[in-house]
Amino acid sequence: MIEGVSEDGHTESTEHEIDDRDDIKDESKERATNSLKRIKETERTLHIGQDRPIRISAGHRLRHHTGKCSRPHGHNYEVTVSIQGTLTDCGWVVDKGEVTSLINEWDHRFLLERGDPLVEAFEQTGDGDAVVVLEHPPTAEVMSVALERRLKEKLPETVSAIAVEVRETSELCAGHGGI
Repeated sequence: MIEGVSEDGHTESTEHEIDDRDDIKDESKERATNSLKRIKETERTLHIGQDRPIRISAGHRLRHHTGKCSRPHGHNYEVTVSIQGTLTDCGWVVDKGEVTSLINEWDHRFLLERGDPLVEAFEQTGDGDAVVVLEHPPTAEVMSVALERRLKEKLPETVSAIAVEVRETSELCAGHGGI
């Protein structure tokens, strides 16, 4: 049938014209898919907390230190994160909320080195869940490494590099040095 108006007033098309439109739609979808694939293969870096760091309050002690840091005390830490990787189906490197949640697991916790007698003391008082046990002394340097490893373990495989910076005070900041 040639395109025309049917008895009920609707426009009618030939089967050939409909097939042509379907081909155009398929080509358009293919171009969009290829474009998205090229974008997703591009590595990008997501910076979280550069202007407004992720803030966590945590206690710690350096039990082998001879100075005042051997006593339990705390800091209001500021954490920034840079994550490099290819884009996910959502169009981002990672979900910022997931990164923030993982770091916030340390908020209002006590960071202790494995073997510190305070770990057992917390457990005996029923506050074992308030402790994060690290393999090394809980310095800002160790914290940045531990957070990088935790994020690498939990984030998608599309992530290729992670750099975490932990600011303990206005004078002390430790991290990877950037990606």
